[in-house]
Amino acid sequence: MEPSMQCHVSLPIVLCAALACIAGNAAAEVKALSRANCIGFINESVTYERPQFRNFQGSAATTHIPLGNIEPKHVLGAPNNGLYSWRFYAGDGTDPERMVVHGYHTWVLGGRVFTQSTSAVDCQLSEW
Repeated sequence: MEPSMQCHVSLPIVLCAALACIAGNAAAEVKALSRANCIGFINESVTYERPQFRNFQGSAATTHIPLGNIEPKHVLGAPNNGLYSWRFYAGDGTDPERMVVHGYHTWVLGGRVFTQSTSAVDCQLSEW
């Protein structure tokens, strides 16, 4: 092989780059959303994996604040927080007043921890 055609990239660097791409793709499959003031007084924050519905370790928490207030009415966590599931749902249908919903989401993939915060003042149907 001619010297000008030799590759100077080591195998460990190539493997690390490949693993980073895989982890990035896996993280992109987990999604987080919050929705507020949906029909039936639904206010929720959800961490989920679609379209393959694969289990992962994760959590979801949601804070519901009545519009115009600064203090939360309540904070809810998904009952399966910290376990393995394809979906972590934190929400309720008991808030008759209009709410601002703030969600906090975590998940673990490939030994890496990911977090995301979400907010909503409407039902955000386009998220599904």
